[in-house]
Amino acid sequence: MILMEWPANSPDLNPIENVWRLLKGRIQRRFPTTEEEVRRYVEEEWEKLEPEDFEKYTGNMRERCLAVINADGGPTKY
Repeated sequence: MILMEWPANSPDLNPIENVWRLLKGRIQRRFPTTEEEVRRYVEEEWEKLEPEDFEKYTGNMRERCLAVINADGGPTKY
């Protein structure tokens, strides 16, 4: 059996981190001023996410894994 060592905390290999960043950017561009607006904008922007928004962060997992390996577990461009 081949075991793969996996970093305990590796945002480069966790595409949801990129989705959160995308969502955060969309919400910030709407300039919410109250907690209620933030909550409403989060829900609205989440509903607007398309499968393509997720695919751009999951379709390149091979490249992400290779980048982490080549960086010896260090930071990558992802």
